[in-house]
Amino acid sequence: MIRRPFLNRPEPWPRFRLLTIVLTAVSLVSALLLDHLNARKGEPSFIFAAREIEETAAEPVIPLAEILAASLAEAGVPEETVLLTRGPKGQPLFEIETTAGRYESVEPVLERTLAEAAVRVLDRKKTPGAETTEILWSVRSARKEDAGISFIMPAAVEAPVAVAKRKPAGRVALIVDDMGHSLDALDVLIGLGQPVTVAVLPYSPWASHTARIAHENGLEVLLHIPLESINNHEIMEDGDGTILSAMTPEEIRRSFETSWSRVPFARGVNNHTGSVFTTERAAMRALLGPIKDKGLFFVDSRTTARSVAYSEARKMGVPAAERDVFLDADDDRDRIRARLLELFQKAKKNGKAIGICHPYPETLETLNTTFRLFESYGLEVVPVSELVR
Repeated sequence: MIRRPFLNRPEPWPRFRLLTIVLTAVSLVSALLLDHLNARKGEPSFIFAAREIEETAAEPVIPLAEILAASLAEAGVPEETVLLTRGPKGQPLFEIETTAGRYESVEPVLERTLAEAAVRVLDRKKTPGAETTEILWSVRSARKEDAGISFIMPAAVEAPVAVAKRKPAGRVALIVDDMGHSLDALDVLIGLGQPVTVAVLPYSPWASHTARIAHENGLEVLLHIPLESINNHEIMEDGDGTILSAMTPEEIRRSFETSWSRVPFARGVNNHTGSVFTTERAAMRALLGPIKDKGLFFVDSRTTARSVAYSEARKMGVPAAERDVFLDADDDRDRIRARLLELFQKAKKNGKAIGICHPYPETLETLNTTFRLFESYGLEVVPVSELVR
């Protein structure tokens, strides 16, 4: 028998030992790093001493707009005279309707409160005008935030005679829709002491009373006619007098006549809803026919941008106008006030403007505190009939 010698093969153990050593070293380093991180965080550590971390609560950052609002309040500026808008570059802009005398008392106090809040007054720009004078403060916070404070006040006049002879900068009409559900709301409007216009829903419980009392107190009355809208054309309320675009011309006339008889003293008509009806030319012509026959005017409430009501009225020779600003799409008092001032600005810029609102509590409260500012814009409040053409 022939014996074969053993082959000389390399021993596998040295490689295995090397791999084991490397893995062990990596594990130890990883453990040391994790333990060190825990120590830095102040968490339990087995090797390193935990480092005490002083947690200093960061001071809350107060927006510049809040600082200015608080400073104005401390300076004695009534909240209802302040409107927060945005400047040309998006910075906060506070518009304040005031008088020259009140501004003089506010100025030093406001300057002091701003300085205490680390807000610097960069500039005061005075812009005198025929009707109003504006003083615009440009301010900057310690964090380099910019803002503006605009004081708007009636221009000073030398003598009462000059006021009497001054021509208004524009005329503004305000229509209050959906009247007839509350006589309390009517009392508020009468209390404004201005010739606002009330639009009465024909099937409201106090329709005839509202129209009569408004007329007796010098307020102009409109028939607020319900017209078919996108939201209610399939589920109409019984007995609300809503006129549908699918009605025949005779049915439209008959429905209008019935509604008309329920609102005495109405000199004109404006639409309640109507986002469907006012887009239909044939339907609008059928409605405008009896309006023209009675010598009335029509105000398009513009419940849709697609409305053809105003253009059709003009074609038929019916005196007409259309709404410029809708004041209370929501119940936010600041937004209502902003839209009221927008109405005044449009009237001053264009010579006339028509606003529409509703007898909501928030709207009535805003009118009580802000409507008088039309004087600051040099405007005259007129019945809406004076703005139709």
